[in-house]
Amino acid sequence: MAQIAVRKYLKRDREAVLRITAESFEGFCLEENMEILIGRIANKTWQECKHDAIEYDLRNNARHAFVAEADGQVVGFVCTRIYRDLLIGHVANLAIAKDHQRRGIGKMLLQQALIHFRECGLKYTRIETLEQNFKAQKLYPAFGFKEIGRLIYYMRDL
Repeated sequence: MAQIAVRKYLKRDREAVLRITAESFEGFCLEENMEILIGRIANKTWQECKHDAIEYDLRNNARHAFVAEADGQVVGFVCTRIYRDLLIGHVANLAIAKDHQRRGIGKMLLQQALIHFRECGLKYTRIETLEQNFKAQKLYPAFGFKEIGRLIYYMRDL
């Protein structure tokens, strides 16, 4: 089995991160739920919409993103956001390439995010998932996260 290393995101990782986004969020992403309910948004597939969201974090929060590498290949990533005034770190997106899942890489990336938040002097961490993401609903409490509420998304045509 390949040795896994977690490191800071670099611009050269962009394409790999976007590839992982397209393959890993199927069935677990709000953009896909929207497309199923009402169709494409702005004539974009859910994958393109999710890419846009990830690219936003890579452009604006790159210093708070990390990747997991196996044999020199990016196999997972975590994008985080820092809310310094609230002392909160937000795990915005976490994904692992399908052929590398169930190897502890998500745990490694989540642990790196928590270390990063502590190094930034933060006191709290926030993360969320959709109701249908059962893997995440097991992983996050195992890391000490407590459910604080549920959010229901609504959408309609204008």
